[in-house]
Amino acid sequence: MKKKNLFIILTTLILCLPFMKSSAWAGNVQRNRWEGVAIGMGAAVLGSALINHFRYSVPTQSTVNQHHPPIPHYDNRYRHKPSGYWEVRKVWIPPTYKRVWNPGHYNRYGRWVPGRWMNIEKKPGCWTTERVWISKY
Repeated sequence: MKKKNLFIILTTLILCLPFMKSSAWAGNVQRNRWEGVAIGMGAAVLGSALINHFRYSVPTQSTVNQHHPPIPHYDNRYRHKPSGYWEVRKVWIPPTYKRVWNPGHYNRYGRWVPGRWMNIEKKPGCWTTERVWISKY
C-alpha cells in the first residue's frame, strides 16, 4: 500500500513540474516578433494566391465563346542564318608519356649500364570522334 501511494505522489509531481515554472523562464516578449511577422506575411501571400487562382480559373459562359487574338506573324527574312555546318570528324589523341629516371645498374650479362631518362607510356593513343563547326566563309 505504501509503494502505491509513493508512486501516485511521484507521478503527480512529475506531471505538475512543467506548470511550476516562473514567468522569468518565458524569455523576452520581443523575441518572436519577426517570426510572427514572417508567418503573417506568408499567410497573406498564400491566401491572395488561392483567392486569385479561384477567381480566374472558373470560366464563365461569356469567356468560353470569345475568339482568341490572332498569333502575330514574324518575318523570317531578317532572321540570322548560320554560315556553316557541324561535321563529325575522326581525331587522333596522341599517347601520354611519363619521364622516369632509370639509375645505373648491371645488366643480366654483367655489364654496367649508366643511368638515363626513360619515357614510359602512361596512356596509349586512340582515335575518337569530335563535332567540328565548318564555316562557309
